[in-house]
Amino acid sequence: MNCSLAIFTLLWAFIWLYIPESEARIKDPRERRVYQKLKQQDCGVLTDVIPTQRLRRRIIGGGKSSLMSQPWMAFLYVSNNLEMCRCGGTLISARFVLTAAHCIKLCPKTEELRVRLGELDLNTSTDCTTYDYQPICAPPVEEYTIEKWTVHEDFDLFSGWNDVALLRLSRKVIFKDHIRPICLPLNYDLLKFTSSIGETYLAVGWGKMEDQDFANSTMEVYINTKECSGGRDSSFLCADGLYVDTCTGDSGGPLTRSALYFGAVRTVQFGVVSTGSNACGAGQNAYYMDVPTFVPWILAKLAEFPNL
Repeated sequence: MNCSLAIFTLLWAFIWLYIPESEARIKDPRERRVYQKLKQQDCGVLTDVIPTQRLRRRIIGGGKSSLMSQPWMAFLYVSNNLEMCRCGGTLISARFVLTAAHCIKLCPKTEELRVRLGELDLNTSTDCTTYDYQPICAPPVEEYTIEKWTVHEDFDLFSGWNDVALLRLSRKVIFKDHIRPICLPLNYDLLKFTSSIGETYLAVGWGKMEDQDFANSTMEVYINTKECSGGRDSSFLCADGLYVDTCTGDSGGPLTRSALYFGAVRTVQFGVVSTGSNACGAGQNAYYMDVPTFVPWILAKLAEFPNL
């Protein structure tokens, strides 16, 4: 009996030493398979063509993203109207995009929502920049239809609770310099990271600017989180927009930051742009979904499919 107990104790010691705590908590073998596949993919790697050109300002009065610096960004739109159902999202695997649930629910069912990857400037057929008097261009953008979408079962449009959704693309994405997935906060340290108030994140989107016109190019903004009010729990990240803000059209886009991801520094997504005040700009509250809270839901939904 003592021998059996010793073997059992050693077995559990091995599991906790060699299997990350976040993975050890996953009981469903299908979800563990998804966890392993997401962990092993080459995510969150930046292709910054001109590193020194990155100036991060506000999306309300913000600065443009540099070429191929946000390869996980997804642009959601209706094919015959770029301003209809306009939202952002992030590529998290070769078949799935993470976005906000209200982007799906508010889009008329009669319209076919599409996903564009590898996009920077909506006004140009080819995205280019110049460095040392030489043109540098990204490969062409890629268009995808949506095979299936999954909205969080407890999403409430009026309160904004559980404002997350997954889009399964119609075909597999082949990763390239300008199209690659972002990392999700899978390891334990990152799963509890957003509990700290006052952390700084980067928001990216094609939303409205100060003049209320939509941005044609992806814009970037640094925001600082604050304590949420109004009965919102830890599934929300909040920012007061004192100097910066996200706006209409930014919904579904990411809050990101560089973090240690299984021993390597990668770009990790910690939030999804959700809702805010009716007005945009300085002094307006903005709400974001806390991605670490929804990692179990994401794993469970992805586990329903044979491939990622």
